[in-house]
Amino acid sequence: MNRRDFLTTSLAATPVLTLPQIGFSQSSGNRMGITDWTIGARSKLEAFDLAKASNLASIQTSFTPIPGEGETDLSTEKDREALLLKSEETGVAIASTAMGVFNKYAFKAVPEAVEWAKAGVEATHMLGLEVMLMAFFGKNDLKNDAEGTAETIKRLKEVAPLAEERGVILGLETTIDADEHLHIIDSVGSPAVQVYYDTGNSHGNGYDINKEIRQLGNDLICEVHVKDKSGEIFGNGEVDFKGALQALEEIGYDRWYVLEGQKVGDFDQIETMEKHAAYLRQIGYSS
Repeated sequence: MNRRDFLTTSLAATPVLTLPQIGFSQSSGNRMGITDWTIGARSKLEAFDLAKASNLASIQTSFTPIPGEGETDLSTEKDREALLLKSEETGVAIASTAMGVFNKYAFKAVPEAVEWAKAGVEATHMLGLEVMLMAFFGKNDLKNDAEGTAETIKRLKEVAPLAEERGVILGLETTIDADEHLHIIDSVGSPAVQVYYDTGNSHGNGYDINKEIRQLGNDLICEVHVKDKSGEIFGNGEVDFKGALQALEEIGYDRWYVLEGQKVGDFDQIETMEKHAAYLRQIGYSS
């Protein structure tokens, strides 16, 4: 079953009881989003205002089972409704959710991880979204960790049935290469487990991003972080964004390009992202 068949079947079986999302359209062509943590508004409604001011069309919003002071708690109906209303008011869509909490409390290790992931799936579904990023960095890194990878596969098998039922994709963002991702995906055996591809992370780990994009294909790349870790404005750094776009277009990728990364030079975070986005629009990622 491919990605589109999986989503069509799962979403038809499980109606979403939320407001419809505002997404990019062919008329506007604005396919550029940003992570809420990149603009200093992790789990906060102000992320929508900041994105709108920068002409970015969507937010990737953080879900954490242990929200801090002032952060939205997307496990509650009240905060989900507030998020959806803010999206409607600003015209800024919600691209996806992200569970960065696993970088600190490793999915492969902490006892609560499976239940936390299931809670994230439920929240993502109730927001009417398709993709939930699961981060595998820091304490959750899988590179050269056969035992941790085996445990991750075991735990994903516990989460995947619910994700399938709810029509939610578990997007794995990791430091491992395409072959290692395919091992995990094949071992879990669920169309709900896919790759959240990050150009900066993959290039930084020495992988050929254009080759990997083609290898994984449209059915296994659920969403893309557009990033360059070289400390330069896009186009002046190390990532070949033109080549990546060509590869993404070849596989038929038609979803969000989500900006992520640190500020560059004397520019503040917002100015940096605006300059990144301007370059990406110039070479055809978005209008």
